[in-house]
Amino acid sequence: MCMSDLTFVTGNSLKYRNASESFLRAGIHLVKLELDIPEIQAEDAAEIARAKSQAAYDILQSAVLVNDDSWKLLGLKGFPGAYMKSMNHWFSVEDWAHLTEPLTDRRVILSQIVVFQSATQQKVFTNEVHGELLKAPKGKSDVSAQSIITMDGDNGKSIAEVLTENPQHYFDRQISKVWDEVAAWYMDQTP
Repeated sequence: MCMSDLTFVTGNSLKYRNASESFLRAGIHLVKLELDIPEIQAEDAAEIARAKSQAAYDILQSAVLVNDDSWKLLGLKGFPGAYMKSMNHWFSVEDWAHLTEPLTDRRVILSQIVVFQSATQQKVFTNEVHGELLKAPKGKSDVSAQSIITMDGDNGKSIAEVLTENPQHYFDRQISKVWDEVAAWYMDQTP
């Protein structure tokens, strides 16, 4: 297996940029590839990511990475979970604010799932990042929920505000942990 390049199957440029930064520090170039892979319907994001990684491998016949995120709003019994992408498509920030306004449990858990798939191995990596729902939207984003959620350590600023002010800060504190872990593990696989 060539350790200098690895294919990351994603259509999300922000996810690709974040993953690339961790892998570049490890001397690995991630190749971004968009594939039209049917996504299974499931509440378990890890199950979805495992199925996507196998489907991507079956098409490419080479090692791949895939990523799926799950956003659990604890006051809504874990909703929307693996369906956040669809909810952001359907809901405006005002819809999110209206839906979540009466909640007393305002905790949010982002579960990041990254799956490496090769001919002989499927390896799942996970990371949880905690936050909470804001009482009112803050900041502007094309992703509606980013204006209503703050992550721990962001002093009450929404994800949208943090990304606008300093996207690198958000990556360094919140997102890089799982990608750094995957990159380190991948480097250890060198024969």
